[in-house]
Amino acid sequence: MSNLTPFEIRLELLKMAKDLLLEEYHSGKDRLINEWQVKVESAKLNGQAIPEHPAFPTYPTETEIITKAQSLNGFVSNITAEKSQSKKTA
Repeated sequence: MSNLTPFEIRLELLKMAKDLLLEEYHSGKDRLINEWQVKVESAKLNGQAIPEHPAFPTYPTETEIITKAQSLNGFVSNITAEKSQSKKTA
């Protein structure tokens, strides 16, 4: 395994953050669709009105991806929340 530069590490963290958030988005979307389909089938069987389709979760934004990458970097760098808070107040 080669040594990565700080730029390459940040890029990898951004990719990882994006992948994690997209996975979360798609699993949430799939869960909502599955739950809605069950409700539709139940409504059809019971002669009820078909429920409205639920709104999907919001797609990850650039800001959310960067925030997640910073969180991952803090974990990798072993920076606890207390340490980062003390730096902000200092």
